[in-house]
Amino acid sequence: MKAKVFDEGTNQQMKSIKERTAKSRSKFLVLLVLAVSAILLGGCVKKYSRNDIRAYARKLTGLKNLTVSEHYEEIMEDEEGYLDHLWTVTDEDSGITFHILDDYYWALEEVENKLLDDYDSSVFFSLLDGKKIPLDNGLSLKKTENSGLVQAQLVCGFSDLHGLNNCYEDLRSVRAALEEAGYPGLKVPYTVKYNNPIRGAVDYKIDEGDTTGDLGSVDENALSEMRRNYLLCALDYRFEDALGEFGEDEIHALVHGKTTVRIYKRPPEAAGTGGTDSAAAEQYKPPEEDYYEGVIGSPRYLGISFGTLYELLRQEGYQPGGNAWHFSVIVPDGSRLEFSYDFNDLSGFNDSRGKLQKGYYYIRDGKKVRMESYYANHFDASEIERLTGLRVAEDRPPITQQPQE
Repeated sequence: MKAKVFDEGTNQQMKSIKERTAKSRSKFLVLLVLAVSAILLGGCVKKYSRNDIRAYARKLTGLKNLTVSEHYEEIMEDEEGYLDHLWTVTDEDSGITFHILDDYYWALEEVENKLLDDYDSSVFFSLLDGKKIPLDNGLSLKKTENSGLVQAQLVCGFSDLHGLNNCYEDLRSVRAALEEAGYPGLKVPYTVKYNNPIRGAVDYKIDEGDTTGDLGSVDENALSEMRRNYLLCALDYRFEDALGEFGEDEIHALVHGKTTVRIYKRPPEAAGTGGTDSAAAEQYKPPEEDYYEGVIGSPRYLGISFGTLYELLRQEGYQPGGNAWHFSVIVPDGSRLEFSYDFNDLSGFNDSRGKLQKGYYYIRDGKKVRMESYYANHFDASEIERLTGLRVAEDRPPITQQPQE
């Protein structure tokens, strides 16, 4: 009996020791996790005081008589879940109020923070309320707010070169008014939007022909960029009415520019130059006389558009019927092909999110043939050869921007 009592007591003691050990280990692990989290979450975070915010505001604005709120407002970010700190600053001389955001975010392996502000947009809205800025009929204003910061954006739409020039002059007038009010160089963003004929044809963002910038940089260089983007879009899709607004010299200079996607005749011996990933295509240098005049490939590497295909076939003597917008052609194998920018309502496409879409197609011998994707109205060189027998290739410089769905 004693031996049995001794064994039970020993077992009870051992059980108690194990439980205490387990609890100690759990506490240690919790403390370890908290310590590691503190290190990670600490990251490269700078704690900004009210005086720091005042110094930042003075440097930002060049003003001295500024009042910073006693406390910051906590702003919860929806995307990353960090608590940002929003400070309010008032220029006591003008009465203009703006905000400075202490923005926390995850940067690769640690939390960091930086200061953001809405000074330029806040000044703009204040002057607009005081009727010190002219917003002509061609300009519209968008106001957005994110994490307590307001953002102004000017938008001007155009359909032809005259409208583009009006947009430019309207933006210049706003910039001049800002300078007269004592606020030169405000970085208020703008978009000059080309209302091209196929912009809303399918449910896909088309911004070719648009130009973005800010009011502080509206000058003659900005006008040149607007004209260039407009002409690039017109050349890519072969919008003939738009092309008719430009002189031959301006078109020639852009077509043969160093950053333009040029199209050339691909001889049989250059067997590898048709594919977009071909090493031979990168090495092959066509003679200048093999480049087509007056046509370009997509600046975004989408390929060769319906309209440009029309022009290539016309230059090669295929005698397509119609125009760059809508045409038909009999190809060497006897097939009848028909292409149009109006062919954009074929059902059954899926976008990248799995959503059903209507999209582009062409007609071959009376049957609709869907394009590779619902928003596609361009072919690559190998497709053009397969469809028409025409051997072409694109001379592509390094790309500067990608299309987004």
